[in-house]
Formats: sequence, C-alpha cells, structure tokens
Amino acid sequence: MKYQLIKVLYGGALAICALSALAGPVADLSGGQTGRIEFDSITPPDRWQFVRKNLDNTKEATVFGDLLMPRKTSGKVPAVLVSHDSGGVTAKLYDVWAKELNNAGIAVFIIDSFKPRGIDSTTNNQGQVDVSANVADALYGLKLLATHPQIDAKRIFHMGGSRGGTAVFETYWDMVRRAVITDDLKFAGHIPLYQGNCNTRFRFDRGNTNKAPMLAFMGSADDGTPADACVAYYTELNRAGANIKWKVFPGAFHNFDGSTQQTYLAQGVTAKNCSIEVFLTDVKGGGLGEARDYKTGAVINGFGEWNKAFNACNSRGFTVAANGAAKDQAVKEVIDFVKGL
Repeated sequence: MKYQLIKVLYGGALAICALSALAGPVADLSGGQTGRIEFDSITPPDRWQFVRKNLDNTKEATVFGDLLMPRKTSGKVPAVLVSHDSGGVTAKLYDVWAKELNNAGIAVFIIDSFKPRGIDSTTNNQGQVDVSANVADALYGLKLLATHPQIDAKRIFHMGGSRGGTAVFETYWDMVRRAVITDDLKFAGHIPLYQGNCNTRFRFDRGNTNKAPMLAFMGSADDGTPADACVAYYTELNRAGANIKWKVFPGAFHNFDGSTQQTYLAQGVTAKNCSIEVFLTDVKGGGLGEARDYKTGAVINGFGEWNKAFNACNSRGFTVAANGAAKDQAVKEVIDFVKGL
C-alpha cells in the first residue's frame, strides 16, 4: 500500500496536514479517509452528450481530490467541494479557502480535474477538455463525500471560480445532476466566483425544481467575465424560479481571491463579446436545442451555426488581480452562508 504526505500551503509556508493511504480509486469513504483520495469519474466530450448519458464518446477517468478536515470536530460537519479555475489547482485554494474554512469547522474537498487528465491549464485553450468533465468530477465527488461518517451529507456545498464557477453553476440544475446522481442527493448550496459563461449561456433550467440557494461573487472591474452579464442572467433565472443572490465587489478583477498582482493575460480566452444561449434537452437525439442570440433575437439553427457563432464571439485578453478586501469579504460571507444553512 502506498502512503503520501499531503502538503498544504498556509500563509506561504508548507505544512504537512494529513497522511493518506493511496490504494487506487475508492467507492466510498465509510472508513473516514482524509487527505489525497482517488475516485472514478468520466470525461464527456460535451454538455449535450453528458446530460443525455450518451457514453459512445465518453471516457472513464480516475481523478483525485484532497479532503481536508477541521482539526476539532463535534458531530458531523458541513463540507465545501471546490472546483478549480482554468489555471488548475493553485495555492489559493489551500492558503485562503481550505485554511479559513477548516478554521471555521468546515471540511474542504479540493478536486483536481486537470492533472489526472494530463492538463496543466486551459486558460489559453479551453478546448482541451470540456467543462462537463469538471461538472462530472464534482457530482461524483458529492456522491463520495456523502458517505463520509464525519460529513453531513445534507450540508455539502459546491464552490469554484471562473471555469470552476461555471461547474458550480451547472451542478445547480436537475438535468445536469441527474446525469450522475439518480436519487435525491444534491448540493446544499452553490457558490460561484466570477463565473464563466454568463455571456455564453448553456441553459438547463427548463423544468428545474431545485430551490437550493446560490451565492455568487463578481468584481465590477472584471473584463473577462463582466459582472453586468452575470447579473442580467441571474435576474432572468430568478424570475423563472431560481434562488440566486449575488454581490459585486467594487474595483475587483477576475481572480480577486488569488495573489497575482494586476496582470493582463493577452492569450486568455474570454466570452465577453458573446450574447448567445442554447436551451439543452436530455432527450437522446434532441439535437442542439433551442438557440438564439439573446440580444438580437436571431435564431441559431443546428450545431454548425452554433459552433460558428461561438467561435466568432470568443476572443482573447483579460485581466487578473488580487484584491484583499474582496477576498476577505468573500471568505467571511462564504463561511456565513455555509454555517447558516
């Protein structure tokens, strides 16, 4: 049996936080395992085939996550499953989120959807793997966490930024959840940070019954995922029955919870110039689904026209920058959100 010391960056210093037995992917955590955990997932080629459970072009995958438990526990604790952004698993997920959430008595499960698939970053090339792979990992991770004897299965939350924020947003919808989970298990709440795809809307909301709360955070200076596009989207979804609240931090850019000084990523992919949406269906053979440009009303017919419109509106170049005030406020509000439910 292999053993691995899990090293976590807290305040820039390496600290050994757990000793984890690695014996291949596990089907449940009934033994109370912590640290580095491998589990089975899938890599779907796109959202359509994922929600339709079309496995013809879907590959099996083994991924891993780091399960970090609070040091002092009394009874079962809530947990936050974290989906990373396009840069992969980085120090902020440990230095900021795991540290503060653990200190507040909340377990954290940080899933790496890239390294097990041989990917370092998708910032400049989102086509390396579809975001539905991150979504699948999160849903299989939820099933796994729910079996842990120290975790309250009814208080598992999903959080992530940018690409991870897209994954968080998409696991909210019944159609997406049912692609992996067939019973009533669901996330207790959803926390997207500077979510991607507010300008390119992949919609699963028709017929949705989930009323779990979603708390979204954005920056007013974000030139990668403009806050006004997300606010408009969330407002429309709430009119149809969703339960989304949000906060826009003044002057904050993309990745405000990181440590990067203001940097312009000239090759970073952004959909900020897009205004297209498609209503997906889980019916096999259902085609593209109803699609349009939601600003002009122009109808988009079939995958060919959709792909053409998608490629034409995507562009490159956006700014990332740390913002201590926004980060600290987001951490506080996330802790309040999790502990208040």
